[in-house]
Amino acid sequence: MSSPPTTHRIDAAQGPSRRRVFSGERLAARVSWYAPGERMHRHAHDCHQLSLLLLGTLMEQTGQGEERLAVPALGVKQAGVAHANDYGPSGALMLGIDLPASFDLQDTLGIGRAWQWRGHALQPLLLQGRGLLSALFAGELVAADVDARLWELLAGMATPAERPRGTPPRWLAVCCQRLQDENVPLGDLAGELGVHPVYVARAFTRWMGCAPSVFRARAQLQRALPLLAKGQALVDVAQQAGFADQSHFSRIARTHSGLTPARLRALLLA
Repeated sequence: MSSPPTTHRIDAAQGPSRRRVFSGERLAARVSWYAPGERMHRHAHDCHQLSLLLLGTLMEQTGQGEERLAVPALGVKQAGVAHANDYGPSGALMLGIDLPASFDLQDTLGIGRAWQWRGHALQPLLLQGRGLLSALFAGELVAADVDARLWELLAGMATPAERPRGTPPRWLAVCCQRLQDENVPLGDLAGELGVHPVYVARAFTRWMGCAPSVFRARAQLQRALPLLAKGQALVDVAQQAGFADQSHFSRIARTHSGLTPARLRALLLA
């Protein structure tokens, strides 16, 4: 058991890229920023970890397999599972919940596998996670409220994933890469791929769990994160990341992270 709830604001913990946001009797929560290209060698934790990938990219390997992620996803690692991580060209922003190894994930959350990631049917969780992060940064919550909202977030994580069936189209990887790298219009991209824009939109959403426009907006924000981490001026970051202007940057940041660009910069610089 950890100590009783001690804080409802974000305090520094365990290095510049990881911050503890809550410590309670039965669970703790953290927000982590991993820089582009950052890697973690094979390691394990003495607690269960449930992680919500809010922004960025991730490749994770365990003895059970490998996952490569470029969209928001939910990851579950039981205590003791050895894993290695590569955060790719975009880095990653994560909200995580730590539970003691004695916590029964199967009985409580219906999670029996030792390791899994899922990236579909997560919109309610993403909204909860962003809202919680925003409220924590604004100092709007007392410890009891944080505890309650974390348990509510855990309850949502227990929802079964909806996975598509069949084989993804071959053009999907090309489409993802183009949307990550540039602001190409969907109609132009569909023409280059030789498929109809409606088909691209439907198939992309089915396999990636979000619309192409949403994927592109997240990619813009992901390009902005390393620049914010360097402390660059917001207007310069907006221009370099491909936003129309600073207002556009602010809208996308609040929509996809729950934080304004200024608060994101403060988080990444801490």
